[in-house]
Amino acid sequence: MDNNTQSQSSPLKLIVGLDIGTTKILMVAGFMHSDGKVDVCGYGKSQSTGVENGRVFRPGRTIEDIKIALNQLVSSIDEPISEVYVGVAGRHIKSVGCTNSSLRPDGLNKMVTDEEVENMLSQLRQMNVKGAEVITVIPQYYEVEGKHLPDPVGTLCQHLVGYYQVVTGDVEEVKRITFSVTGAGLNTKQLMLEPIASGEVCLSEQEKMNGVALIDIGGGTSDLVIYHKGSPVYVKVIPVGSQAITNDIENIPIPIEQAEYLKVNHGNCLPEMANPNNFITIPDSSGFGQSLKINERDLASVINARVAEDILKPIKRAIDESGYATSVKTIVLTGGGSQLKNLSNLTEFILQRRTRIGYPTYGLATTIDNSLKSPICSTALGLLRLGCLSEPDAVQADLDEVEAEPQKNQGKNKTTKKNSKGKESSFIERVTDWFTQFISMPNKDGIN
Repeated sequence: MDNNTQSQSSPLKLIVGLDIGTTKILMVAGFMHSDGKVDVCGYGKSQSTGVENGRVFRPGRTIEDIKIALNQLVSSIDEPISEVYVGVAGRHIKSVGCTNSSLRPDGLNKMVTDEEVENMLSQLRQMNVKGAEVITVIPQYYEVEGKHLPDPVGTLCQHLVGYYQVVTGDVEEVKRITFSVTGAGLNTKQLMLEPIASGEVCLSEQEKMNGVALIDIGGGTSDLVIYHKGSPVYVKVIPVGSQAITNDIENIPIPIEQAEYLKVNHGNCLPEMANPNNFITIPDSSGFGQSLKINERDLASVINARVAEDILKPIKRAIDESGYATSVKTIVLTGGGSQLKNLSNLTEFILQRRTRIGYPTYGLATTIDNSLKSPICSTALGLLRLGCLSEPDAVQADLDEVEAEPQKNQGKNKTTKKNSKGKESSFIERVTDWFTQFISMPNKDGIN
C-alpha cells in the first residue's frame, strides 16, 4: 500500500486533554498542524464539586462533573471521545532526587546512544516506591568523565551517571483520579504532571534555556517547576492555592459566593495600592436586612497575608533549596490565581526577579477560541499539546482552508455538509475529506 492510499484510509485522530481542578473541570480536543502548532476544535467545561485542595474527595461528584464537560465537548465536535490525557497535581505529589548509573566496559570504543539514555529513564519510571506511583522522571544532568552534561549522547565513557528528579503521587490519590475518569466512560491514556503541562504553553524556548520558574496557582495548590537549559529540572507543590484566599475572605463573615466575587473583582495583593476610602457594599443574604461594607484596603490586607506568607515565601524557600536558585532569572505566573491584581508586583518584591503573567500561547495555533486564551486554561491546553507530542502518528495537516472549528460557531447557524450516508458530516469527516482531496491534487509537475 502506498503512502497516499494509507493517508486516504486513515481517519484523523483527535487528542484530548483533561484538567480536573479544584474549582473547574476543563476538557479540550485538538490536533497538531504540520508546523507543530496545536489547534483546538472543541472544549467542554463544568464546575468542580468533588475536588478539595487538589484531591478528589468525592469521586461520585467528580464523575458527574467530568460527564458534563464531556457531553459539551462531544456535542461541539460531533465525535465520540474514548481516551484522555489527564493532569495530576495536588498535595500528595512528591519530588525526590535520584541517581541511576550504567557501567560500560567497552565505553571508550562505543558512544553513548539515545537508547541507553532512554533505558536509564525507563528503569526509574518502573521502580517501585512504597505507597506511591511514579508520575514522571525529570533528567537534571549526566556525569561523564567528571563533567556535568545535559545530554550525554555521543560521548565516550565507561561509567555513565544520571541525576534525576523522580515525581511521585500517592497510590490511593492517583486511583481516585483514574477511577473518576473511568466512571465517566473514558480511558486514561496517560497521567501528566500539571505544572509541566502549563509550562509547555506558557513559556518560550528562550526562557527555558535562560532559566525560569513557572508558578501555577490553582484553586487547591500552587505548583512550582524550574527550567534550566531548556528542560524542567525541579518540581515542588505548595499545599495552598487561591481557594484559601476565598476562605479567608469568607471568614469576614460573608457567603462563599460573595467572597469569591470580592476576590476576583475587588481583590488586591498590595494594600498600599488599594483605596482606603473605598467601601465595598455586600448585599444582605442572611435575612437580617443589613448590608455589609468592607474597606478595600482591609480586603487587600487579608489577601496579601495569605499570598505572601503561605504561597510566595514557601516558593522562595523552595527555589533557594532547589540547587537552581542562581539559574532562575525570571518568574512566570499562570493558573486562575495568577489573575489577582498586583500579584506580579508582589512576586517581584518577594522573589526579587522579573515577573510576568503566563498566557497559553506557545505552541498553539492563533485561531483557538478567545475564551481559552486565559491563564485558567493553561493546564488543559498544555495537556493537549503534550498529548499531541506523545503520539507520533497524530495527524499533522495544514488546515487553513478547513471551515471554522465548531466551537466558534456555537450559538450560530452551522454550515452543514452531508456524508455518503446522508447524515451531517462530523468534524473528523470534514477534515479527512479536505486532507484526502489535498493529497490527491497533482503537483506542479502533474504527478499524483
